[in-house]
Amino acid sequence: MSASLVSGRWSGTLVLSVLVLLQVVPVSAQAKPLDFSQILSSVATNAVGLLFKENEIELLGHYCTLSTRPHFHRWKMYHRATVTCPGWTTAVGRARGFTSPVNAEREATRDMVKKLVENGLVTEEEASHWL
Repeated sequence: MSASLVSGRWSGTLVLSVLVLLQVVPVSAQAKPLDFSQILSSVATNAVGLLFKENEIELLGHYCTLSTRPHFHRWKMYHRATVTCPGWTTAVGRARGFTSPVNAEREATRDMVKKLVENGLVTEEEASHWL
């Protein structure tokens, strides 16, 4: 009795699976060729969007931009980051040679704050949180 119950469950599951598959997979009269150029274009656009970033940040009460981009050295990918604060200073915080974009951004911000302290735009006390 239990063998027929198990086979009954399997046949019900099989029928349900086929019905779901028919709903999910679109049935068309003509098959269309796969367009690799669209796939590659989509992948490239997404990759560039993830690798090249430009963000707006507030640094010590001022508007600044933080840019990150990859570069390759000896077949390894590293990241460069720059911080600029237009309208406040011409100093530029830079960091390069980091395998993580987050570390590059952190070090570029730290470099910018050090330059702001050196130029006398902020005090060491104000900058202590960033250093």
